[in-house]
Amino acid sequence: MGPNLTRRAAAALAVFLGCARALAAVPAPEGFAGMQAQRLEEPVFGGQVVVYEAGRGHARSVLLVHGIGPGGARDWRQTVGWLQQSFHVVALDLPGFGTSSKANALYSPGNYAAVLKHVADRFVGRPFILVGHSMGAVVSLRYAAAYGQDVAQLVLLDAPGILHRYAVASDYLAQLGLGFARRLLVPLERMRFEPEAILASAALRESWLGGDPAAIAGLAVASEDLSGELGAVRAETLVLWGGRDQLVPLRTGKVLAARLPHARLQVIEQAGHTPMLEAPAAFRAALAPFLERGLKGVSPVRRLPPLRQGSALCRSERDRVYEGDYDVLAIEGCTQVTIRNARVRELRVSDSSVTIEDSHVGGSTTGLYVSNSAVIATSVRFEGEIAITALASRLDLADVELVGSRAALTAPVRSHVVFSFGRVHSPNVRGDLHAFFTFGPDNPL
Repeated sequence: MGPNLTRRAAAALAVFLGCARALAAVPAPEGFAGMQAQRLEEPVFGGQVVVYEAGRGHARSVLLVHGIGPGGARDWRQTVGWLQQSFHVVALDLPGFGTSSKANALYSPGNYAAVLKHVADRFVGRPFILVGHSMGAVVSLRYAAAYGQDVAQLVLLDAPGILHRYAVASDYLAQLGLGFARRLLVPLERMRFEPEAILASAALRESWLGGDPAAIAGLAVASEDLSGELGAVRAETLVLWGGRDQLVPLRTGKVLAARLPHARLQVIEQAGHTPMLEAPAAFRAALAPFLERGLKGVSPVRRLPPLRQGSALCRSERDRVYEGDYDVLAIEGCTQVTIRNARVRELRVSDSSVTIEDSHVGGSTTGLYVSNSAVIATSVRFEGEIAITALASRLDLADVELVGSRAALTAPVRSHVVFSFGRVHSPNVRGDLHAFFTFGPDNPL
C-alpha cells in the first residue's frame, strides 16, 4: 500500500470514527414504542443530546420540545403514539434533562434554540411543525423568531416567561422549588443581584442555584424578555392552555395569542399545566385540526355583548363576579373580585383586590380610580381625561391600553405598576411599554 493510499485510508477511518462519535444509537426509553433513539454531539454546550425519531416515511415533520422536569422528551409519550401515524416525529431531551448531558451551564431559551437548530438541520425536513410545552414553548418562540423560514406551523402550550418578569415570574419559580424567587424578582424588595448576573456566572449559578439545570433553566425562562420577538413570528400559531393551570395562569395565554401576528387561543378546560398528559384526548382533539388545516381548523372565541346593569356597589364581600355594562361600579373592602366582559364608565376601587379581564373602562373624567388596592388587568382598555388614578396601589397590567387626554396614569400617592405588552396614548407618553415603574406625584404617565 503506497503512502498516499495509506493517508487516504487513515483520513476515511477518522471521518468514519468521527461520525460514529457524533451519532450513536441508544435504546429508546419506555413508552416510546416504535421510536429510534440516537445520541448526538451538540456544539452549543459541548455535550451530547439524545434525539428520538419515528414515522420517517411521512412527508410532514413535527419537532416536539419539552419543558422543565425529569421526564424530558418522555412528556410527549402519549402524543407521539398518534402523531407518528401521520407525521415524521422528532423529539429530544434538551441538554440538562432526560438522558442528555448535564452541567452547570447557561440553559437559556436562546441557547436551547441553537441546539434545536443543530438537531433540526440533522433530522428534520423544511418547513416543519414546531410544538413546545412550558419552557419548550419559550424555546420554540425564540426559534420561530430567529429561523422563521423553518417553521410552517407553531404550537405553544402553557408558556411561562411571556409577561414582564415582575408580573408572575416569582410564582413560576416558587413552583419549581426556588425559595429565593421573590427575593430575586419582586420589585418591592431590594434585589442583591439581577437574575442575568447570576445566570452569566458559573460561580453564581453554583452558589445560588446549586448548578442545577432545572433551576438554571427556570430562572432563565422567568427572566426572558420576548417583547421584541413576538412580532417576528410569522407562522400560524395555536396557543393551547390548560384552563386549570396554576403554574402559568391563563391570562398569559390570552396575552400571547393577542400579541402574535397570526395566532388563536384554545383552552383545554379540564387540564392544568401539562394538557398532553392530564387530558390527552382533549389535547389531541384540539391539536389535530390545527395540524391538518391550520388556523382554519380552530374556532374563534365569540363573546356576547354586555348586558345593561346600571350601577353596582361591592362592600366587604369576597369572590364577587361582575359582567355587563355599568355606569358606576364601586368596590370597597372586597377581596378576589373579578370583572370580565364588561363595559364600565367609571370604576372606583378601594382597599380591595380586583382582577379585570376583556373589558373596557372609561368614559368619565377618570376611568379607574384605585386606592390602597391590588389590580390585575388583562386585555383591558382604560380611557378618560385621566385613564387611571392610583394611590398607594399595585397594578399588574398585561395587554392593556391606556388612553388619557390629560394623562394616562397619575399617582398622587406612590404606586407600583408593571406593564406587559402595554400601549399608552397621552400628552406625556405615546408607545409600547414592557417595564416596571414606580409612579408618584411628580411623574405622571
